[in-house]
Amino acid sequence: MGLNNMHKLFWRFFLVFWATLLMAVILVRLTFTWDNSSRLLPPENMLPAGAFFFATPSIPATPLIAAQSINPTDLPASIDISRHPVPPFWRHPLLHLSVLLAASILFSWVLARNIAAPVGQLKLALAGLAANNWRTQLGPELITRRDEFGSLSRNFNQMAGQAAEAIASQRRLLHDVSHELRSPLARMQILTGLAAQSPSYAAIAMEKIEQEASKLDELVTEILTFSRLESGAVSAEHIDINLAELVSSVCDDARLEADSSNKSLWLHLENVPLIKGDPSLLYSAIENVIRNAVKYTPPYSEVSVCLRQHQHQLSLQVRDQGPGVPPQYLSKLFTPFFRAQSNHNGIGLGLSIAKRATEACNGSIVVANIMTNNEITGFSVVISLPLNSSLIQLP
Repeated sequence: MGLNNMHKLFWRFFLVFWATLLMAVILVRLTFTWDNSSRLLPPENMLPAGAFFFATPSIPATPLIAAQSINPTDLPASIDISRHPVPPFWRHPLLHLSVLLAASILFSWVLARNIAAPVGQLKLALAGLAANNWRTQLGPELITRRDEFGSLSRNFNQMAGQAAEAIASQRRLLHDVSHELRSPLARMQILTGLAAQSPSYAAIAMEKIEQEASKLDELVTEILTFSRLESGAVSAEHIDINLAELVSSVCDDARLEADSSNKSLWLHLENVPLIKGDPSLLYSAIENVIRNAVKYTPPYSEVSVCLRQHQHQLSLQVRDQGPGVPPQYLSKLFTPFFRAQSNHNGIGLGLSIAKRATEACNGSIVVANIMTNNEITGFSVVISLPLNSSLIQLP
C-alpha cells in the first residue's frame, strides 16, 4: 500500500514538474531561434535581450541588418543564406529536453520517496494503535528528522506512550479495585458466618463488619470523587473559607488514626485571612495529603502540619518522616492509580484527587523529598492557595 502511494505521488510531482519545464521550453522556442541566418530579423536595436546566447560560435558572425534594407548583392559571396546552421550537439534542443526529462524523473522520485516513506511508517503505526497495540513506537530514523515529519513522529511517540500508560493504569485500576473490594467483602462474609454459628460472637462480629463496611464506603467514595473531578462534572464553589478551621478539623480526625499506630501529629496554625474556594474539594485534598503522611510515616515518628501566609497566598506544608519517594517516581505521583510503594494499601488516587481539587480552587500542589546529608529522611507536600484580591494590601 505504501509503494502504491509513492507511485501516485511520483506521477503527480513528475507531471507538475515536467509540465512546468515544457511550458518554459515552449516559451523560449517561441522567443528565440537556433537559426542565426538573416532571413527576417527584427529591426535594428529591437533584438530581445539574451538573443546573443543562442548564436552559434562555429558560424562566422554576420552583422545584423534590418529586414527592410536587405540587398542580396551586398552580402558576401562566401555566405549561403539558404543554408541553415546546425548547432553543436551540446546545444541541441533534444539533448536539453532529455536532460530535463531525466532530472524531472529523478526529482519526482526522490521527492515522492521522501514523503511516502514516513507517511507509510506513520500509517503502519496508526494501524498498530487501531489493533490495540498501544506500545507502538516510531523508529529513530523518523524521530531524529528535523522537519515536520520528525516533529510529527515525536508527537506520535509521546501520544502513544501516554495512551499506553493510561491503558495500563485502567488495567491496574480494575485489578486494584477488585482486590480492594473483594478483601473486605470476604472478611464480612466470614464474620457473618461466625456470628451465625456463635451468637456470643455476634456483637464483636457486627463491630468488625461495620469497620469493613466503612472501608468499602471510603474506597467507593474515593473512586467516585476522582471520576467526577476527572470528567469535569464537579463545579467548584468559590465562597469564603476559614482554611485554619478546615485544616484543624482534618487533623483532629487524622490524629486518632495516628495515635492508634503510635505516631504523633504536630499542628501549627498562624492567624490567616479567609480565602475563596470550595470547602468540600479543599477538605478532600487536605485530608488525602495528611492521611497519606500518617500512613507512610513509621511508628514513633512525627507528622508536622503547618499553615502560614506567604506573600499573597496561603501555604499548607505537610511533612512526614517516612521513606520518601525514589526521585524517578516524583513526577508520576499525580498520575492516577500510580503507587510508588506497592506494599501499602490504597489504589493510588489520593494525590491525584488532591491535585485536581486544589487546581479547581485556583491553587497548586508541590511534592518533594526531605534530604539530610544527601539521604532521604522524609517527604513534603505543599499546597498553595491564593488570597482574596480584596485582602491583598498593595504597597
